[in-house]
Amino acid sequence: MREPVPVAGPHAFREALAALRRGRDVLLPGEELTLDEEIALKDEAAGRGRLVLGPCAAPGGLPPGRFGVVAAGAAATGRVLRLLARAGEGGRVLPVGARDLSAAVCGRATLQALVALDADPRVRTVVIAAEPPPPEVSALLREAARRLATPVVSAAPGEARAVLARLGLTLAGEG
Repeated sequence: MREPVPVAGPHAFREALAALRRGRDVLLPGEELTLDEEIALKDEAAGRGRLVLGPCAAPGGLPPGRFGVVAAGAAATGRVLRLLARAGEGGRVLPVGARDLSAAVCGRATLQALVALDADPRVRTVVIAAEPPPPEVSALLREAARRLATPVVSAAPGEARAVLARLGLTLAGEG
């Protein structure tokens, strides 16, 4: 997989749209876009089988491994990444941005990230690291997860330890 094209600044929307049209995934490290621009880019990406990633303020990543993490919230993502690292696990992190699971954006990038992680032969389990979304978004995610071959679990900030423990991870030393 090629690295996503990072775009930022006052022309982020135009540059991101051009990158998507060239067949590239896009990383938006900041929050320069309006809500309408974010939705338009994520719709364009979905129509092209591409991803619009970021921002997610959780630091760090993971070494290669069996987990896919859809990072939609900094607190939940940080907790999941710390627990996976402490358990000696790795995987692939796809940040989708904190607004992605809002009722307005409706999980557009999360749905694309689920498909991408399901297609990755290294990923055995997908973890959505986020605050619980609104009921209508949650229903869409559940339906999308049912269509995937890879199991999907959700881990809100207070749930990460219990969710990962149910997956059989040894989390010794975690308080």
